[in-house]
Amino acid sequence: MKRSYKIKIALLILVIACSWKVEAQINNRVFEQDDTLIPNDTQTIKLHFEMLNYLRNTEYFDLIEKGQTLFGSLVQAHLAYQPYKNVLLKGGIQTRQDFGSTNFYSVQPVFTISIFKKNWRYNFGAMQGTTNYGFIEPMYNIDRAITNRIENGIQSIYKTDKFYFNNFLVWNEPTYRTTSNQEKFTTGIVLERQLLNKKGVFIGLPFQGTLAHRGGQLNNNPNPIFTRINATIGLKLNYTFASGFKIRTENYWLASGDFSPNITQPYKNGFASWHTLSFMHKGFELMFNYWAGREWQSPVGTQIYNNYNFYNITEFRQHRHMLMSRLFYTQKLNEKFMLDLRFEPFYDFEYKQIQYSYSVYLKLKLDKVLGKI
Repeated sequence: MKRSYKIKIALLILVIACSWKVEAQINNRVFEQDDTLIPNDTQTIKLHFEMLNYLRNTEYFDLIEKGQTLFGSLVQAHLAYQPYKNVLLKGGIQTRQDFGSTNFYSVQPVFTISIFKKNWRYNFGAMQGTTNYGFIEPMYNIDRAITNRIENGIQSIYKTDKFYFNNFLVWNEPTYRTTSNQEKFTTGIVLERQLLNKKGVFIGLPFQGTLAHRGGQLNNNPNPIFTRINATIGLKLNYTFASGFKIRTENYWLASGDFSPNITQPYKNGFASWHTLSFMHKGFELMFNYWAGREWQSPVGTQIYNNYNFYNITEFRQHRHMLMSRLFYTQKLNEKFMLDLRFEPFYDFEYKQIQYSYSVYLKLKLDKVLGKI
């Protein structure tokens, strides 16, 4: 238990001490939480309303992940207030309702204090999380943009024209002296160094890492403590023509490790690579991905990339090779509405079958200035 305590303290110190918009492999603008400080809005209070309607259907028949359908609506309403020129306060509520049910799946409070200093932003409370971090899919599950839209913790973000840094700690589950559960948290880092951005050519060097931990000292829960780490380094190369047509390629090399006192999953260490070639023009994007994984595991990554079933560890395969072709269409219909359509088939070389998913997202965003206080 003392080891668990030391890990928590070290990571909390890292978050507090360390902390340009980074773009991951997938264009996820529809999920962005882009609130920011506006210098002229000091002592101004605003009402923010956002509705995200979603349909995400995964037709997966693999033993690694079974298909599911997420179909419903997320609604968030909050008040934003800037009491000082470098402080932003946010408070409100978010609901999620899955269609076919007359009840809300969840109702959550939204509270955030954001402090800005030069190129830094510090968030305490509800963070700019999930897809906003900038992770690639094998590192952070894209479904969390729906299932875990609100992630609470502490976050530091640093942005300049040539460097991006995002460090966070998500407190997934608390524990108390009167309860028997274990606490859970996830911490991560995303950084990218721009090497070249000139005459339509962009070259970037990204690095990403996550750590997921379950443990605690307050009770005698018999479930094993676990600490699992994922890391990746990559290389981005984009070329944009004068017409706006864009070609980009991204290549990542990944490693996973389980540093738990007792290993409770099939694999301790794993490796993988992910390669992308995409073509973008006027809201359309055609993308090709190749994934090769050997004993790869990520407790917070998109599950289809794992080498074992996260919900049933008796189902696993040592090697995974997948070739994906993906078609995206993202368009702002006007200043308030954004539409995002996705069709993503892939061929699994071990399973020898084509599987696919498709998604429809429609986002409505409204902001209203209520006055000054």
